[in-house]
Amino acid sequence: MKIIILKEKLAKGLSIVEKITGRNLTLPILNNVLISTEDNSLRLSTTDLELGISYWGLAKVEEKGEITIPVRTLSGFVSLLGEEKITIESKEKTLYLKGENYKTQIKGLDSKDFPIIPEVVSDNWIEFDAISFCRGIAQVMDFCALTQSRPELSGIYFSFQKNIAKIVATDSFRLAEKTIVLDGAMNGINNSQSFILPRNAVRELVNIFSEHNGKIKFYFSPSQVMIESYIDETQNPQARLVSRLIEGEYPDYEAVIPKEFKTQIVLPKEEFMSQIKIASLFSGRTNEVKLVISPKKGNVLISSQSVDLGETESKMAIEAKGDDVEISFNYKFLYEGLNQMRSEKIMLNLNGQDGPGVLKPSDDSNYLYVIMPIKAS
Repeated sequence: MKIIILKEKLAKGLSIVEKITGRNLTLPILNNVLISTEDNSLRLSTTDLELGISYWGLAKVEEKGEITIPVRTLSGFVSLLGEEKITIESKEKTLYLKGENYKTQIKGLDSKDFPIIPEVVSDNWIEFDAISFCRGIAQVMDFCALTQSRPELSGIYFSFQKNIAKIVATDSFRLAEKTIVLDGAMNGINNSQSFILPRNAVRELVNIFSEHNGKIKFYFSPSQVMIESYIDETQNPQARLVSRLIEGEYPDYEAVIPKEFKTQIVLPKEEFMSQIKIASLFSGRTNEVKLVISPKKGNVLISSQSVDLGETESKMAIEAKGDDVEISFNYKFLYEGLNQMRSEKIMLNLNGQDGPGVLKPSDDSNYLYVIMPIKAS
């Protein structure tokens, strides 16, 4: 193999593919990147056996071939180079890199031992605007369960229905749902399509495609999903992510979301978050923050107390209707949900002290956050 590529393109590709590699002592080749040539491109590929990532960078290919070498070593070296062209050659199991003022050798492994990253060959696909879709995913992806005792809750649920996509995550204590109107083409999706994508795959999806100025395409199969972006509106791929899906049925989360409420309030988000943060200082080990809401008085009291630390109470003016209610939440769950809302005002809807609270941005009906209260002992 012999190619010439700009340092900038090589560095960008390595930064995308290296994140899923680590110190795998049982299978050292999983710490490597597979470097191969395709027409006028250099392809970089990594995998952890559950997830595979590939990136294509335009290059001058003088001789085809492939090699696999430690990705962190190559990435660290390339990141320290100046802006210039790099000549890359491979002979047997060694990669040679040359520039105007340096020449370097990196030892590799036999590329035949590198795991095959499967491609999803399917007529079922949907296109999305990459930036807006990734922003929607980012609003829910941190709220899935971290335990493996219920694997279906450890991933993010995607449901495609007609012209909308619903993205959902829950850990049983809180739930986030983002609805996105589909603005791209689709094929083979007649009624509905749903799957559960592992949290790690979702994080990499956002890392890879969140700044792509164009469309990304989802390809579906019963056990895997493949997401691709393309070079300058061509059919030549630029980046690709292939992930297994989590088996199992996602719970009927819609049954948890109340449709009617006894108390509804509207309040400024930033001030509310600030008061929650102050109260958290005295919340103790339980992380409990109490809200006493009085629609008639038009205010909410926010308080917390700890035997060891002391106590605090603050008052905020609100727009409200319905019944008075006193309710407690885990401040971390409350604050994290508020932090994902892109609105100056938020709505908090309640059904007594034991029912779930529903938070929504005042100007965005496509996002909601459900939080369970801390029940009085």
